[in-house]
Amino acid sequence: KAIAVAQKASEEDEAGNYEEAIRSYQHAVKYFLHILKEPQGKDGNQKIRDKCKQYLDRAEELQEYLVNKEV
Repeated sequence: KAIAVAQKASEEDEAGNYEEAIRSYQHAVKYFLHILKEPQGKDGNQKIRDKCKQYLDRAEELQEYLVNKEV
């Protein structure tokens, strides 16, 4: 489910649907964080954390873009 939501976020991002992309990135992170509650192994947990940071950073970039676009 987390991967599917992340893929949707990426598709929306590429299509220029930034508000939907932001929501999808945030939902993907929530799903991934839920997965972290289960042991995934040291490398698995780190990969998930890295992806979460990447998605949150991108959502923040998009949010800043939308705010600046409105001004």
